Amino acid sequence: MPAVARTARLRARGAGHPDLLLLSPGPAVRASLSDPRRSPMLSSRSFRKISPMCCALRVARSALCCALVALLLFPTQAAYVARAQASPFPLTLTDDSGISATFAAPPLRIVTLNPGLTEITFALGAGSRLIAVDTYSEFPPEAKSVQPRLTTYPSPSVETIVGLKPDVVLSLAERDEDLAQIRRQGIPVLKLFPKDFDATVHTIQALGKLYGASDAADAIAADMLDRRDAVIAAVADAPRPRVYEELDASEPDKPFVAGPKGFYGELIDLAGGTNIFGDLPGDVGQVGAETIVQRDPEVIILTDADLPFNPQTPEMVAARPGWDVVTAVANDAIYPVSGQLYSTPGPRLIQGLEDLARLLHPDRFNSLSLWERAGVRGGYEIKRLGRYAPLTGAARGLIHSQRERRISL
Repeated sequence: MPAVARTARLRARGAGHPDLLLLSPGPAVRASLSDPRRSPMLSSRSFRKISPMCCALRVARSALCCALVALLLFPTQAAYVARAQASPFPLTLTDDSGISATFAAPPLRIVTLNPGLTEITFALGAGSRLIAVDTYSEFPPEAKSVQPRLTTYPSPSVETIVGLKPDVVLSLAERDEDLAQIRRQGIPVLKLFPKDFDATVHTIQALGKLYGASDAADAIAADMLDRRDAVIAAVADAPRPRVYEELDASEPDKPFVAGPKGFYGELIDLAGGTNIFGDLPGDVGQVGAETIVQRDPEVIILTDADLPFNPQTPEMVAARPGWDVVTAVANDAIYPVSGQLYSTPGPRLIQGLEDLARLLHPDRFNSLSLWERAGVRGGYEIKRLGRYAPLTGAARGLIHSQRERRISL
C-alpha cells in the first residue's frame, strides 16, 4: 500500500489516537526511551530505585500497544480487500440494442429520458444523482424538482445532454442515431426497452447493479414477482371475460388498441382476461369501431382516460354511435384507469396488474385491497407516499397467508 494512502487511512480511522502516536515517537519520547533518566516523568531518585523494572514495563507496554494497533489495522485491511473483491466493478452491461458499456464505478451523474427509468432510479435510492430527466417524469413527486427537464420528441437535444457531462444516459425508445451522437462524445448510453413484465424486472435488477444497489433491486424484483404469482393463482380457474383496452381515441372511429404483446396485452392475460384483439401482429394496433362492436367486449378499459389530449370518459364511450349494443356498455363495465400503471416499465407495473385483475374479477378480491389493509400501496408504504420503502416482513407474510387462501389483493 503506498505510504500516502496508508497514512490517510490511519488518519481516517485513528487521527489523534494516543496509541497511534507510538508508531512515530517524538524527540522527547525517543530520548526518554534511550535514556530513561532524561524522562520528565521520573526523578533521579525514582530512577535509581526502579530502573530495571521501569525498562521492562516500558518494553512490555510498547509491545502491547503495537499489538493493539495491529489488531485495529489488519482487520480493516482485510475488510477493505473483501469489499473490493465483492464489488461488481468494473461492470459491463449490454443494453436492449445490443451495445455494451463498461463502468468503473457507480454513476454519480445520471440522465433519464423516460418516466419509467426515472421511477426505477428513485426506487433504487439513486434519485439524488439525477441531473436531468424528461418532461414526463413526474413520479415520485421528487422527480418534478429535477432540472433541467428535457424534451425528447421528436429528438432530445444532444448538445444539452453532452453539456451536462453525465456519467450515463438512460434511454427507452430514442432513435439510435441520436444515441450514437451521445456515445461519440464518450458518454455511456444504455437503451433499456423492456417489453413485458419479466423484462421490466430484469431492467430493475440491471440498474440495481449499475447503481451499486443490488439488494434494493432484488427486493423490489422479488416483491413484483410474488405479487404477480398471487394474481395468477387467484384467477387461475376464473372465467375469462372479453376485454377491450383502448389506448388512444383521438379518432373515435379508429382508436388505437392493445395488441397481444407488450405490457398492455400481457397484463390482460395475467389478470385473467381475453384480449379481443389478441390476433393483432404487434403490441398496438389501430382498428375500426365497427370491429370493436362486432367483437363485443364484456369489459372496456380506458387507459386514455388521463391523456393530456382527448381524454376519454365512460360517458363518451357509451355515446359513440352503435356502441349501445356492446355488452360492456349495457352492463356499465367501462373503467377509466391510470395509463401510466399499464405502460410505464417500473415498480408500479405490478399495481396496474393488480388493479386490472380486481376490475376483471371483483369476486376474487376483497373490496379493500390487501395492500391497503397491510398499510402499503403499490408495493410501498403509504406512510412514505412518494418515497419507496420495500414491503415489511409482516406485510409480506400477510400476503403469502392470503394467497394460500386464494385471496391475493
